[in-house]
Amino acid sequence: MHICFHAAALLFFLPYCYNMAMLDAHAHIGKLTGNAFVCTAGTEDLNKARLFPHWALGAIPEGKEHDMDKLYQAALSGGHVGEIGLDRRYPDMDRQIEVFRDALEIAKECGRLAVIHSVREYGMIYRILSDMRIERFMMHGYTGSEEMAERFMRLGGIISLSPRAERAKSFLKLLHLPFVTETDMPTGDEEMRALDAWNRRLSDLTGRDIEKESERIMREALC
Repeated sequence: MHICFHAAALLFFLPYCYNMAMLDAHAHIGKLTGNAFVCTAGTEDLNKARLFPHWALGAIPEGKEHDMDKLYQAALSGGHVGEIGLDRRYPDMDRQIEVFRDALEIAKECGRLAVIHSVREYGMIYRILSDMRIERFMMHGYTGSEEMAERFMRLGGIISLSPRAERAKSFLKLLHLPFVTETDMPTGDEEMRALDAWNRRLSDLTGRDIEKESERIMREALC
């Protein structure tokens, strides 16, 4: 009876322990957790973001505040830089490029990972990264071509796939490359269930342990 009780208890806790082992490569502020890399759209969320063990402060067009001094202080105090990037849906591309370059300079100077957001601007982002010699970055929510992914990786970047990647024409080709997995969701129980399902889906398609691969790549990147 005593042995059976412990076996049942172990089976009860196994799913919880399994989920706790995962690391979401890109999530947003929700429930406090150590199992996600939390990124923001603007610098106004600094105080909330820095409560998480793995965090980045960002400045993309939809963010409310793009304070480069605050971004710099965040990078100096242990935060990474992101989301930053370019988005064709928003106006004033010259201003977007200026903010993007300033943020990349901060990431480079402070030795932090740059988390890059792109909507139909992979070519321009590649040219900027190459010109600035940025080697430590992650292409968040990647849906571009396999060829462009390989070009980013040759610069030193990481490719991150969310469930949206399945809608990309290049999806099956991208699975042959090293990548990390993300939900792009607020942290919490629903996010962990989504990540678990996404990792299982990709493991079934590739025959590889995607959860383990993603966690290894991310933990190395965040050091």
